[in-house]
Amino acid sequence: MKKHLLTALVVLLFAGASFAQTGKGAKYVGGSFYLNYNEAGTSSYVTYPQGATQYYNTGILNMNVSPEFGFFLGNKWTIGIQPGYSRVSGTETSYYYSATNPLNNYTYVHKYHTDIIGLAINLRYYWMLSDKFGIYPQMGISSNHVLNNFTVGSLNVGGGPNVVFFPTKKLGINMGFGTVNYNYNYQTNGTTLNLSLNNNFSFGLNYYWGGKN
Repeated sequence: MKKHLLTALVVLLFAGASFAQTGKGAKYVGGSFYLNYNEAGTSSYVTYPQGATQYYNTGILNMNVSPEFGFFLGNKWTIGIQPGYSRVSGTETSYYYSATNPLNNYTYVHKYHTDIIGLAINLRYYWMLSDKFGIYPQMGISSNHVLNNFTVGSLNVGGGPNVVFFPTKKLGINMGFGTVNYNYNYQTNGTTLNLSLNNNFSFGLNYYWGGKN
């Protein structure tokens, strides 16, 4: 499988003769979109001397929209701004069963949602190894907040390596792998540092214009 992927990459790398639309004066737009809906959700069952409770979390929606706009500061450095919006929603249902008196049984239903907004500033440094293929590390800083309670959120600083392939001079296909991330929690003042170098790849598209031809 790896040999087939490598062969395809080499063929794409040397196919065509268009030049990547990068360099001083170039701009790009891109971003990411994620949507996941789990109708069945999750369930759990808890017992104690007084009775038991069956918990369900159903209709779970996870969504994220993060458009990005950036431009080249010179021939290699870029700066980009990336606002973001996320929503998590679902329905929590609990059924309580009394071990002593059935009249104490009850059902509780709660529909919930959490909206998160954020803003990121990203820096990239492009090394174009050919007219169509290059690598770039991306570094960024972002702040995220729960929309109805700005004291809940986090500050993130990090980055990771990426490769980019231009099938046309205006369209770039990105692949990222591995990250280094520092996280500061506004509410708890806690910090975490994560280093990830694994097989979890991320893919994206950027549209470039206005640079060298």
